[in-house]
Amino acid sequence: MNESKYMIVDLATQQPTIKPIGDYLFARQGDNRRPLPIWFQQSGQPLALDGYTVEWAQTNADGTPLVVSGTTISGAVVGQMIFYFPANAFAVAGAVIGHFLIKKESDGSLISSIDLSFDVKKDNVLMNIDTTPFMNDWEQFKSGIKSQTEALKGEVDGFDSTIKGAQEQANSITTLINNNQVAKKTDLENYISKSASGAVAGTISADNFKDSAGNDLTGVAKLLSGLIAGYNTAQPMTAWPKRSGIYAYDASAFLKDQLPPYLGTFQTGMFWQAYIDENNRYIKWLGSGWEQYVVGGTWSKKFNLVGIDIYSGSLSKGNTIQLATPLTYFDEIEIRVSYKNGHFFGNMAVGDYRALMAGIVSANNGATLLNLEFSVDSTLQNLTVSQLNQIVGGNLTAVLDTLSINIKGFRKYSVGV
Repeated sequence: MNESKYMIVDLATQQPTIKPIGDYLFARQGDNRRPLPIWFQQSGQPLALDGYTVEWAQTNADGTPLVVSGTTISGAVVGQMIFYFPANAFAVAGAVIGHFLIKKESDGSLISSIDLSFDVKKDNVLMNIDTTPFMNDWEQFKSGIKSQTEALKGEVDGFDSTIKGAQEQANSITTLINNNQVAKKTDLENYISKSASGAVAGTISADNFKDSAGNDLTGVAKLLSGLIAGYNTAQPMTAWPKRSGIYAYDASAFLKDQLPPYLGTFQTGMFWQAYIDENNRYIKWLGSGWEQYVVGGTWSKKFNLVGIDIYSGSLSKGNTIQLATPLTYFDEIEIRVSYKNGHFFGNMAVGDYRALMAGIVSANNGATLLNLEFSVDSTLQNLTVSQLNQIVGGNLTAVLDTLSINIKGFRKYSVGV
């Protein structure tokens, strides 16, 4: 077959939306094996059909879908074939719209053609010919142009409406300007201006300007700066801040009941406050481990969950050690001991000065227990070692060596001073 007789279907083509193929395919209702010579290409280059199957998917004139696998005969040139439509493709008279499905057999991937259309003519006797099925491609083209023109006309009408609305808004703004209801650039320049460097120049003033708490502009500036009297080391304490924030402090400027019971080396530093109101706040003395609450105007509920070093040194049975501060301020004591390269840990409660500590002093001895007991004088600051024993395998022996020890005080459960 001459190559000019083949209908070229370029699978890369996106236009037109529907392409009539009446010049290549004639079909009447009831026909079978109607041939359509096709030359499949992609971007103008022949498409090799080896390993592909070709199907035709159409929508009949009555709206029913149909997919057919017609008989194919390959042409003499790459990409050419003749597709023979089966009878069910022409079962319904009227306009048919469809497209080819080029499927790769190895992985099922699919290439679809653009939509193609043709007419299935009625099988009428000559005396009762229905001319509708014989509408030619030109009539269909004119009908399509008419539909597109009507759609464009609707869009133009929509633009007209949008332009009319914009014009009405512009007229409204012009009226506001003419009635001095919009500030002009010349008006603003009478009050404030901007220099060439970009800095704003001018003065803004307000009569009796105050915030809701009664502070004027100077007072607001002080609140924002954080340098209110009493919150740095250069000035005495006069009043607590009335907002949340971080502040410098000097412990010598505070009332005793407003401070934690023992700050240790943190006599100056920073405290962080979460302010609720005059009588309710939370304060954390940074670095010292102390936290406290003011509840209902009462300074109470002081805690130290981090612990404070109150003794670090050595001891042996019978020795007396002096703590950095009395045990009055703590409710739990943590003890750490180094003995024969082993490390022992234990706790004792204030009022019961006994600690049983576990550790390992050598691989041969295995687990070892140390029994440490103190006697305390009336100041609760001087501790004397009354018992120091080693327990290995259930055997109790006195420890005569000197031990290294660290003692920490914790405040976990107390309320009040």
